[in-house]
Amino acid sequence: MIELVRPSVDLHEAWWEMVDEFAGATIHGSGYHPRDREVLADPQAFAEWVDWLGRQEHPDEPLPPERVASSHRWVLDDGRLVGTVAIRHALTPSLVAEGGHIGYAVRPAARRRGVATAALAQALGVAARRGIDPVLVTCYLTNVASARTIAACGGVLEDSRDGVLRHWIRTGATADPIGNGPIETRLARLVPVTWDDARAMVAGDRRRGWASGYPREDDLDAVRSMTSDDPDPWTPRHVVRRSDGLAVGTIGCFGPPVDGVVEVGYGLVESARGGGLMTDVLSGMVRAIEAAGLRVVAHTLPDNVPSHRVLARLGFVCEDDTPPEWLWVRQSGAGVVAPA
Repeated sequence: MIELVRPSVDLHEAWWEMVDEFAGATIHGSGYHPRDREVLADPQAFAEWVDWLGRQEHPDEPLPPERVASSHRWVLDDGRLVGTVAIRHALTPSLVAEGGHIGYAVRPAARRRGVATAALAQALGVAARRGIDPVLVTCYLTNVASARTIAACGGVLEDSRDGVLRHWIRTGATADPIGNGPIETRLARLVPVTWDDARAMVAGDRRRGWASGYPREDDLDAVRSMTSDDPDPWTPRHVVRRSDGLAVGTIGCFGPPVDGVVEVGYGLVESARGGGLMTDVLSGMVRAIEAAGLRVVAHTLPDNVPSHRVLARLGFVCEDDTPPEWLWVRQSGAGVVAPA
């Protein structure tokens, strides 16, 4: 039976037996590097390392730059240690390109027996319980076996970048209700605009990490409505594109809910339009709002055909086309929003 367990000092000897079998090759999803072998050979150091792997699961644990919170698991086959899995709770630009949410490895002697497929399937369950949906899983173009494993677990190939195949898998996780923190989507992070950000935007003080053309005038209109530096779920959010870490637009709500209804507004700089980014961003925002038990509406100009298409794709219906703006209402029976 294949099962995922948390790293344990009780598996100290089994760990080194497995590492030896990899013969210096990278053990994906392990958090281990061969250069650390001499240090970790000491039982006390190994115990501290195992503890460190466990602490990475907690969102308040300080992590090195470019590291994200992760759930580390070891793979057992009828009690024998045969592999490793890491479920990363978020994506950085580098993980978007290669690495994804889940990394895994199976020791050579245990391959071609369905271990990887079973382990990845269980890892997707861990991701779902963490509210991660969809999940990005990558492999090298030359790793045919891993590509088959990912496909067997529901992976849908998005593209190939520099020899890396990038697949997405839906977990069916329920979105977290909208709050004061960032909202994670497949292509972006929706990061609340701070009071300092708002003042810089209005003053025209450009900041590192802002795309050319950002903020737009519509973005400025949104941040001018901010009246406090207190955290607020309804405040405007930077749309930070994962592929390059640049803020390319804003999305937010026109104030708190009124009678259980929230109106959203959004926009991107011209260079970021097309390619599905706005659909992805609005999808993530809508899922978070609806997870809080609220309904969502939006207004568009009559000639904004691209926005009409995005809204229709996400289950909105135009219920009032009286000028100067059309009213779109997300239908309660529209079902699950398109993957974010």
